[in-house]
Formats: sequence, structure tokens, C-alpha cells
Amino acid sequence: MLPAHLAERLEPGAPPPRPDGRFVVYWMRVAARATENPALDTALAAARALGKPVFVYHALSERYRYASDRLHTFILEGARDVQRQLRERGIGYAFHLERPGAREPVLRALAKDAALVVTDFMPVPPLVRWDAEVSHVAPLWRVDASCVAPLWRFATPVDRAFAFRDAAKDEWARRVRERWVDVEPPGPAWLPEVPFSPVDLQAADLGALVAGCEVDHTVSPVHHTPGGTAAGLARWKRFVEAKLGAYGKDRDNPLADGTSRMSAYLHFGHVSALTLARDAAAHRTDGAEKFLDELLTWRELAWHFCWHRPDADTVEALPEWARATLAAHEHDRRAGWPSWEQLARAQTGEPLWDAAQRQLLTHGELHNAVRMTWGKQLLQWTRTAKDALALLFDLNHRFALDGRDPGSVAGILWCLGGFDRPFAPEAPVLGAVRPRPAAEYARRIDLAEYERRVHRPSRGRPLTAAVVGAGVAGSAAARALKDAGHAVVLFDKGRGPGGRLSTRREGALRFDLGAPFFRVHDERFARWARAWWQERVVAEWAGVPLGSTGGDGKPRLVGVPGNSALVSRLQQGLDVRFSTTVGELARDAERWRLKDAAGASLGEYEVVVVALPAPQAAALVDPASFSLASRLREVRFEACWAVALGFDDATGVEWDVQEAGVGPLSRLWRESSKPERRDAGRGERWVLHASPEWSARHLEATAEDVTAMLLDAFFSATGAPRQAPAFSTAHRWRYARAAAPLGEPCVWDAALQLAVCGDWCLGRDVEAAFLSGSAAAGRINALPAPPQDVEASSPPRHVSQLRLL
Repeated sequence: MLPAHLAERLEPGAPPPRPDGRFVVYWMRVAARATENPALDTALAAARALGKPVFVYHALSERYRYASDRLHTFILEGARDVQRQLRERGIGYAFHLERPGAREPVLRALAKDAALVVTDFMPVPPLVRWDAEVSHVAPLWRVDASCVAPLWRFATPVDRAFAFRDAAKDEWARRVRERWVDVEPPGPAWLPEVPFSPVDLQAADLGALVAGCEVDHTVSPVHHTPGGTAAGLARWKRFVEAKLGAYGKDRDNPLADGTSRMSAYLHFGHVSALTLARDAAAHRTDGAEKFLDELLTWRELAWHFCWHRPDADTVEALPEWARATLAAHEHDRRAGWPSWEQLARAQTGEPLWDAAQRQLLTHGELHNAVRMTWGKQLLQWTRTAKDALALLFDLNHRFALDGRDPGSVAGILWCLGGFDRPFAPEAPVLGAVRPRPAAEYARRIDLAEYERRVHRPSRGRPLTAAVVGAGVAGSAAARALKDAGHAVVLFDKGRGPGGRLSTRREGALRFDLGAPFFRVHDERFARWARAWWQERVVAEWAGVPLGSTGGDGKPRLVGVPGNSALVSRLQQGLDVRFSTTVGELARDAERWRLKDAAGASLGEYEVVVVALPAPQAAALVDPASFSLASRLREVRFEACWAVALGFDDATGVEWDVQEAGVGPLSRLWRESSKPERRDAGRGERWVLHASPEWSARHLEATAEDVTAMLLDAFFSATGAPRQAPAFSTAHRWRYARAAAPLGEPCVWDAALQLAVCGDWCLGRDVEAAFLSGSAAAGRINALPAPPQDVEASSPPRHVSQLRLL
């Protein structure tokens, strides 16, 4: 059924096709290209032999781990090339993008009707697990479309480069000189009636598609590295013509621009390793020979290791000597305990490490010579090798375009002793693992120049951005924009951080007058909350509830020592202008001009985010866009009166929080029962929120009258003996929360380059505000840059996974 050059790439023991199946389907995953693709050719050849039609099914899920704007954009750019090229070749292609309204279980339905499912193989989770699930429904053929020498040629696991090189050199010698001939399709382009609406990627706005997916919008696209076969081959051609000959000399210098930077294209299969190997072999220079050794020996060793070791992403995959020495040094003194956010956002205070992480955060890549030092440093900040490994995988796979593949796994394992030998004498923390101190490596490069490059945005020139409203949504948007390298100013009319999480201070008393707490449901927000917990910015409020706790049993979380501490953490490192009311937004052909309430200039900006309640946002944007303002006015808001009470004596109330409404109150809580709130004597502090209906009826009442009425309601609801409060105040939240959320992450006007966000877009809580602000930043971070700006960005170059040592 298959010619020899394809048969050798088919996994041994493949099941026979199903005679009664209607078609052959190629399930495209990690070989996203239309030519020089062994998996595609296997599907075409099998369909011809079986006399059945064939088509390509390509999908992108929201649910893969680390799903983000960065990875989604690169994958969709690659898929657009594939769709166009397969159309030119006369091969049917259907692309399914999972998103709200399009979350059908498609593959299982297709597999039930298939005579054969062919897929490209990568030995990492979750792909291996998905393979097993599909194989229960239809015959599944797995094809190695990624290595030069097929995986199946090596039955014995090897974990040292010299041994693998000796075993594989003869296998490589023939293949790097052979021209690949694509199999012709067996008939005209054909598609069955698929159980979804295929996306036409040629006509689609990819930025809008990504924005509509429930992925991590805080990880921005990398503009200088667009996805796709065309972009990948263009980069490769430039490298071969200008840099390949000097590769051996320049590859270790992160400032020399001496590496191919092809690893992302290899990872997603936009370019074939066969192409690179053939071109390098034909170059016949010392640099090309060294590149071939890195491409073949180190990259393919990683693939074979992961194939033979299903536990390759665990400490059990490390050599026994490495596990033993790291375990023996677990109780050595560490340099500190930075949180996940401090690590992810390059805030550790270690200059070289932070610069390396900044390269990952902003540019989605990391020069491999720096990666080795970056990886080993994590052992200094974690308790065990297991913890270090988990953090390394998270940081690399989340931000690196070439993450989540065998090369990443092997490269990170090397940092902890994998594929290496022990070194003497033993050092603190590392034990016998090869040392690579950050300070020592920093002295070998021009660190100031490296830092300058990595802080430049991937689009080249940074955008100037103004964010109006410094609550959770605005702060989240500003931070994501700054992480992408843009110049951001955050304006707020308040005197300090908070918004809905503002903490009011009255002498020694503190009151969270807005949201009393928050809960976490979405993993896109949860990892930040975990980091804040580690930094002790957030704590669980274990207050005794009256009745049901609500919130699906999720814990109530609060900022410490007040809820505004969480917003302060979000704003760390940002340019925030408090006590500044933005009174006017005016747009000309290219820029926004902001003025304060008195008409004084607040500067000019290319993009603006308005993070205010919808009615206030509508009034501000109306002069620039009546249609946008009209849409915002459709969001109806509810008011809320809040009253803060301070008592000198205990109230005797046996519970701390009531979330269910009673009388005129929607909820009430003992503020002094929250963590780190007992610094104001022996008395108690309470906060009362009136119901929307009561607040609407008394919207124009005086603060004194509201306080008196809700104080009576407090004693009625709690049954506490009456006592005069030592302190009381009332605050009117005219726009407390949306009666019905808008139902989309943010409002975006591409022509004006204006985003409007807030909790009212997605819900009514802190998590919704964070996700909405992140989505607003995502729309801006996706804006294409002029080609000259991208070319001028000159980011540090890398080989990444092609070199492990």
C-alpha cells in the first residue's frame, strides 16, 4: 500500500483500514504544511490504494494547556498557509476553530465514518492521550513526519549524544541527500459533510478569531515571528545565505544574530526538518556541518528519548545520579522564594535571569546559551527538583513558541542533569549537577545591550497607550500592554488604587466598601491568584457564613491588609496617575488626545483603553464614536449604597458574612473578621450593602439618612443588641454592577484603536474584570506593525531546542 520511504515512517503494528469506512482523513497536528509532509503523503497513498476519497482535518482547541493569543496566532497563521497550499494542490481541507458556539466533538464523529485516520506523531502529552482515544473509534496510523531518521528505526533508548550519533549517522547520511517527492492526490478536492462550519482562513480576521476564543489574552503574539510555511522558509533562506557558514563561531553569543531561529517552525511543522537537513548538507561549510549535528543529533535525540520515556516530563526521567544529588541537597540554603508572577514577569531582581525571562515573556524565544543558565537558576528558588522542573516547564511552555515539544523537554531536563554527567566538586543546591552561575555568565556578555533588546516589543516600535480607570480591569490591561513592551500611562480619578476593590481608611480603621471578597473559577485568573497568595497579597477569608456560602463552594479570597493591595500588586511597575479625571477623548487621523476635567492636556496616545462602568465609558467615548457609545448605553447598571460601621464593643453576632439578601440589605459582613484586619482595637467593623431595588429608591437620599436606615436594618438582620457606632459613613456606588453582563470579553473598535472593558463585559466580579482587561490588551497587542518596525526590532536570535549543550 505504501512506498518504502513512507512505510518506514509508519508506526509498526499499525491496524488495517476498515473496509466499510467511507473515506481516509488526515488529522493534521504537528506537520502543518502542504508539501514534504510524510503524514499527508501516507494518507494520500492509502486513499489511492483503498479507492476512497481523502481530506485533511485540522483543528485548534481552546482547551490545550497554555492556550494563548501567542500560540493561537502562530498556529492560525500557519493554518492559513496550509489551507491556501492544499487548495492549490487540489486536496480537501477543513479547519475547525473551537470557540463559543463552535465546541462540537468533531473528531470522534469523523472517525466513526472513516476507513482510516492518519496523523502525525509527537511523543508528548496530551497528543499521546488523544491518539489512544481516537484509536478506540477508528483505525489510527501514526506517522513520524518530524524527524529525519524515522523514530521507529531505533528500538533501544539512548540518553547520551555521542551514543545516539553513532547509532544514527548512517540513517541520516542517505536521507539528508535525497529529494522528497510529494504524493499526488488520488482525485479532485473532496470534503464530506462535516459536523461543523469550516473556517475560511483566507478571508478571516485572525485577530478577531483569537479574541473570540477563551484563551489566555495576557500572552501577546510575537510579531517578528509570524507563523506559516512561507515565513519559515523565508527566514531559513536568509539564514542559509548570510549566517549558516559562520554558525559554529556565532551560535553561542546571544547578541551575534548567529542562529537560525527555526525551532518554532519545526515544532509546529510549518517547515520540514528534511528541508533544513538537505540544505545544510548541500552547503558544505564548517558552520553547516555544526548546524547539522545540532539539528540531527540533539533534536532527534530528544524525540527518541521522549518516545521511549512516557515519563520524560518528570524528575524520574533524570539520571539516577542527578536525582540522588539533587535530593541530597534539598535542605541547602536557597537564594529566595519568588512567586510564579515574579518569575513570569521577570521581577526576581537577578539581572541576567530577568533579562532572559523578559525575552521569553515578550519575544516568545530564548537563546539556548542563556536558557541553560536560566534553567539552572530555578533550583536556587525552589525547594525540590520536582518543583523546579514544574516551574521550568510552565514558564517555557507558556511563553516560548517552540515550547511543549520533545526539544523543550530535553533542554529543560539537561538543566537538572539530564543527558549529562556529574561534576566535582559538589556545589550547594546543585550538588554534582553542572554549575552555570548567572552572575558569571552575565560577565561574559554585554548585559546592558541584551536588556535593551529584550525590552523592545516584538513589533519593533512600542505603542503609546492610555488606560482610563485604574481598577482591576484597567490595571490588568495596562500590565499586559507593558509586558508586551508598550509605553503605558494609567489614569484614575481616585486618590489611590482600588476601584471596586478600594479600601477606605479612617484613621486606624479600614473598610473594603466595594467587593467584599472574590472567588476564582477560571484557570486564566487562578494562576495569578496563586502567585498573590504566595506573596501574601491575598489570603482566604475563613469567616463563618450564615446559610449557603454560594460560589460553588469556592473559597472567599481577600487582599491583605485591604482589598486595594491586590490592585496595588497589579499596578506594580506601571506609570499610574491618580487624582486625574480624564474629561475628554479626541481622535484625529492617527492619535488620541486626552484632556483632564479642566481642559489641560494629558498627552497624545496611539491606543486607548477605557476601563470604566459602561455609562461612564459611553459619555467619554461618545464624541469619537456615537455608535460605540450607543452600544455601551445598552448595558444597564444597578446602584448600591454601602455603609461602613465601627463599633467599640463586640456585637455578639455569631457569623461573619451573609450573602443572601435580607430586608433592604443584599449582603453584610464583619470586616474585622478578615485576615490582618484586627489592628483597630477590640471592637468590630461591619460593611452593609443595600439591595439594588432599595438603592434605586433611595439613590438621591443623603448619606446620613441612608446610614440611619441601614443601621436599623443591620440590627434587625443580625438580632444584635443596639449600640451606637463609634464610626459610620455611607458611600453611593451609582454604577455598582451590571444588571446583565454584555456577554463578550471587551468592546473593540479597530478603526479607532479603542477598547472598552470592565467586569460588566463578562460578569460582576473581580475575575470577570481581570479577564476583560486582559482581553482589551489582547486586541491591542494583536495590532499589526508596519513591516519596517518589525524588521528594525532586531531581537536576540536563538537556536533554542536545536542545541542542548
